[in-house]
Amino acid sequence: MTEIAIPAVGQPLPATLLQPPHPGGVVVFVHGSGVDRHDARDVRIAQALGEAGFATLQPELLDARQSRDPCNALDPELHGSRLLQALDWLEREPWAAGLPLGLFGAGIGAGVALLAAASRPKRIAAVVCRDGRPDTALFRVPRVTAATLMLVEEDGWPYRQVYEALPGPKELLVVPSGSGAFDEPAAIGAVAQHAQRWFSRHLVKRAA
Repeated sequence: MTEIAIPAVGQPLPATLLQPPHPGGVVVFVHGSGVDRHDARDVRIAQALGEAGFATLQPELLDARQSRDPCNALDPELHGSRLLQALDWLEREPWAAGLPLGLFGAGIGAGVALLAAASRPKRIAAVVCRDGRPDTALFRVPRVTAATLMLVEEDGWPYRQVYEALPGPKELLVVPSGSGAFDEPAAIGAVAQHAQRWFSRHLVKRAA
């Protein structure tokens, strides 16, 4: 994994890039409130995706000034605008040109990932949401064409509401997590396995 800085409006966004040889696609992580790119759960999932042949990018979506305002931590529109800046940068990178793009969102990042997929329907091929708040993007979900996998601790509102509104290929799976934080090894392993399966199926298929 390599530490990089992504040019953005304001201050550059620090990010972690995992770039295997000849990647089949790129998965960008969208973290939840209070979680950064060093979160052990997402590092494990990024490693699993790297083993499957995908590059992963884990950007911090708030700069130092924005992070000082606690209201920004729960602002999906702000996170979404910063995510689009990171995606625009990725599009300009020669090594990533033409590679299919996927998003992995957790916490508030689940909704942010769906907002970005709705904004870039021709570029975002697949999305994986781990629990969180996908309902913050409910009003734009009908515009999401990306294949979307929702991994939840229990099937119910608001996940079912979002799932029913998704128009494209989709799947909702319950992954038991005793703590509710998906930080147990078994839960992390299950999430990594499902994400690996989903991106391997849908990113590669769309690229072909």
